[in-house]
Formats: sequence, C-alpha cells, structure tokens
Amino acid sequence: MLFEKKKIVAVDDSGIVLKMLTKVLGEKYDLHAFSGGKRALQFLKDRTPDLIILDIDMPEINGYEMLKMIKEREHLKNVPVIFLTSNNDKGHVVKAVAGGAKDYVVKPIDEEILLDKVHAALAESPADEEINWNNI
Repeated sequence: MLFEKKKIVAVDDSGIVLKMLTKVLGEKYDLHAFSGGKRALQFLKDRTPDLIILDIDMPEINGYEMLKMIKEREHLKNVPVIFLTSNNDKGHVVKAVAGGAKDYVVKPIDEEILLDKVHAALAESPADEEINWNNI
C-alpha cells in the first residue's frame, strides 16, 4: 500500500527561502510554495494541507494576519502552522504561539531543526489523532 505524501504550503516573500524550502522539503513532501499571502489564501480556499509554514514579515499580508485568517476558516483551523522568520524576539514567539502557531523557526534556517519541527508538527496532525486504533 502506497502512502500519499503529506501536503505542505509554504509562504515567504523571499525567493531564496522558498528555493531552500523546496530543496529541503520538496522530495519528501508535496510542497506548494507561494511568495505572497493572497495567492496562498486563494490556493487554500478549497484545500486542506497537513502543514502551513509562514513568514511573519511579508508585504501584502503579514504572517500574524494570515494566521488569523487561517484559524478563522473551518477547514484550516486545525492545520498546524510553523512560523519562519528572521526575528527571534521573545515577544514575537509569544505572539505567534498565542495566535495559534505550533512552532517557530528562526532564519537563517538550520535544515536539521526545520526538518525536526516539520516532522513533529506532522506527527501530531489532527488527521492522525482522529483514528481510534482500538476500533480497528
């Protein structure tokens, strides 16, 4: 039996970061990368990925605004979100987690740390939790 690749949506206004994410995550996961929040939200209109990775500082819609919009949509509210940002200020971390983010990765990106956090977020995804193994 073949398993479908987990779907990840990544949003970052830096083409370099998106290329790096594609290199690190693109082989193992079904990655959809967007350079802006509006295009990503349009893509997410009728799709539910397994994970969303968001930059905080973006020109159209910042990561906090986008997180709020994601959490307001019924089909997306339980999708884990990892923030990816160059700002490691404790206040930003607290605001991200309070807004519903699952985790926080600081740029420059350490590939090992990113992979660990992605694996952890996907391991705890709501789809996995819905299975009641006692009834199988």
